[in-house]
Amino acid sequence: MARSRSERVGEILGAMRARLRDGALLPGARFLSARELATTYGVSYQTAHRLLDELCTEGLVERRAASGTYLPGGVDTELRGAFTETWLILSGRARRPHSFGARLLSELSRCLHREGISWQVCWAENVATGDLPPAVFPVLWESPEILATCRCDGRRALLLNARPAPGLDTTFIDSVSVDDAFGGACAADLLNGTAKGDGRGLCVVTARAGDPRSDARQEGFLSRLPNASVVCAGGWYTEDGIRVAPDALFHGPRGIFCANDRLAEGVLIACERSHFPRPRLVGFDDAPVATTRELTTLAIPWSELAADATEIIRRRISGDVSAARRRIVTPRPVLRRLGRTG
Repeated sequence: MARSRSERVGEILGAMRARLRDGALLPGARFLSARELATTYGVSYQTAHRLLDELCTEGLVERRAASGTYLPGGVDTELRGAFTETWLILSGRARRPHSFGARLLSELSRCLHREGISWQVCWAENVATGDLPPAVFPVLWESPEILATCRCDGRRALLLNARPAPGLDTTFIDSVSVDDAFGGACAADLLNGTAKGDGRGLCVVTARAGDPRSDARQEGFLSRLPNASVVCAGGWYTEDGIRVAPDALFHGPRGIFCANDRLAEGVLIACERSHFPRPRLVGFDDAPVATTRELTTLAIPWSELAADATEIIRRRISGDVSAARRRIVTPRPVLRRLGRTG
């Protein structure tokens, strides 16, 4: 004999029915998953699962395989299930241990696994532009040729850690990215403190000229400190930071902001080799090296970035054909050792 429903569970079910019927949620809108329902109302996962099954039986919601719980309608039924596979197409640089790409792949894989979404990893250099089957939803990182093909074909795709250039050919390109300009502005505030200066004696070390992320971090920094100096390292790696460290130290006696933690590590190594005092230094990313080097930095909110990407993937493989999404997450300061004050 089935157990009778408790009064509290009945109240939860009634509250959800009211929420679903009050018209605030549009057809096709995502509803609570079993895990979210359990967390929100403090019930077991099994109870949450049974409640959602009951709402499904009543026609108030529908559960989509490897996707979640949604209100009925709101998608093009002819396209439902058009995407049956998810390919993570990444630059081979993601194979480099402790790199940005490796961290991105790890976080996104963990989130997809937790949500029950299957995927496969493909390296961009091994994928020909004509190799994408129609049933594949491509998720791209540093894969410009595949992105160009998707734009040309009007094909849906998700761009990671970047925003597509505006235009009709990116109408169907979703993106999840970091607010790099915001991070650059925060770095300026960390280095300048309560001073009222305009940036003289401070320096920003950028990566490659024309790189959107590097340019945005520089733009944010200079928006707060317009007279700060700029030193271009020509790349994102430690050796690039070592090479330009003398220029950075000359132009930034009051402090240096590096466009990522690897560049900051390069500056520190150069200082150690020359027996130069540790400068006031801020990095970006919160890579493992930031911890070992006690580096104050701007941390990418990895869990939020991966969760937003997973949500977009879930919607697209369930048949959602609504407008492209642009998700932007803001970095947060991680205060460690800022460096000398003079």
